[in-house]
Amino acid sequence: MSRLPFRLFSLAVSIALAGIVMAIGDDDAVTLNRITGYREWKKVNPEPVKVQTPVSIAAISVVD
Repeated sequence: MSRLPFRLFSLAVSIALAGIVMAIGDDDAVTLNRITGYREWKKVNPEPVKVQTPVSIAAISVVD
């Protein structure tokens, strides 16, 4: 076996092993169970608060 294909094969195996290890140590289910209660929260205000922002002349640029 030549050096380049062997290195590519070992790289592919190491990436696959890293993916398997990450999949085994998956904590998504734990995280989802911890944040499940947030779905039951209600909004404080039924509609968003509207804030008026003044428009200044200096903020408007006119291109000639």
